[in-house]
Amino acid sequence: MSMSMITYNTRLLAENKENERLLREILKMERFVFNKCSQEHFGSKKNSLVLLHSKVYRNVRVEKPEIPSQVILKGEQSCLSSYRGIKSNKHKIDKPIEKKNLSIRLDKRLYSCATKESIKITTVDGRKLFKYQLYPKLIELFNKYEYCDPLVFERNGELWISITFKNDPEKKEKQNLALGVDLGIRIPAACSDGRLIIDRKYNKEKRRLRFLKRQLQSAIRTKKSKSAKRHLKKLKNKEQNKSKNQTHLLANEILKTNANVIVLEDLAGIKKKKSKFENKRSISQVPFYMIKEILTYKAKSQGKHVVLVRPQFTSQTDSVTGKREGERRGRRFYSKNGLIYDSDVNASCNIAQKSKLPLSCSSSILDGAGRIVNLPIVGNTLSRKV
Repeated sequence: MSMSMITYNTRLLAENKENERLLREILKMERFVFNKCSQEHFGSKKNSLVLLHSKVYRNVRVEKPEIPSQVILKGEQSCLSSYRGIKSNKHKIDKPIEKKNLSIRLDKRLYSCATKESIKITTVDGRKLFKYQLYPKLIELFNKYEYCDPLVFERNGELWISITFKNDPEKKEKQNLALGVDLGIRIPAACSDGRLIIDRKYNKEKRRLRFLKRQLQSAIRTKKSKSAKRHLKKLKNKEQNKSKNQTHLLANEILKTNANVIVLEDLAGIKKKKSKFENKRSISQVPFYMIKEILTYKAKSQGKHVVLVRPQFTSQTDSVTGKREGERRGRRFYSKNGLIYDSDVNASCNIAQKSKLPLSCSSSILDGAGRIVNLPIVGNTLSRKV
């Protein structure tokens, strides 16, 4: 079984300006070695570390004797890794790749753990002490997991460190309770325990951004406005950032449950299918894949699992009888026995049932024997803001 990883970024704080300058020098040296290796390796058919080392190492030592040998080795490895990625993805390049940003992947020869709050990193003047900017989540990860090979990089003129924690899957609990989640457009997530997770403020802001984008696109087509084009690019980035942030908040809210199995519909390819849905354009705006990916790695950090099931007939089935009886009309599901359910919660219960595990439901859904006997009626469902 492969080991999953959890990555957390935080600022790296130096004891003084001199230590910060020394670390930046190391980052610049690694970038110099990377670009030197790239020029030597470009056009080579074999991605051989031994061959690249024989071409570069001695020349760099003569040209820049102040660069530590381990920094040269890391630059060689980083360069070769980049070319392997290009070859694996079948990209075509017509000139040597160039590293512009400052970053270095540390290993045990370049750093040592001082405490849970600090780290010692190799510089041209020996190893210097640096501290992390601690947050409650980072402290929790330090207490639960071990970490390995952090990445030091520069962002907006500040030094940052990306810490990768090892999450051992053998320590996960057994799957014993399932929470079904029905992802949607107006209501991002409806849970089988009766929660409807929606943020009306975010929905309003998203509608405003999309209206502005349509106006700018019209101006670009008719007037060919350059300023509108620049403004449109900024709005696209803003919308993407808001969407990603909202997805993180949505995942956090879904995971506020005692269930250790989160059941989702497998919606792979739903945006590519030729459908007659009236809301097809709206569906294209929902980041189903991003929600699944973020929810999966956040669930792992809590010892939970995400399971995908087939989405067929989850909205047309009565979750009490398990039969395709009744009728869905918008936000309501009219069952054959006369009860009126919330259609999204009904669908989420059907999703959870497909996992073949006990369901996480509210007391109004389960009877004393643990069987589904009733679902929240439209007026009584819980609506919670993210």
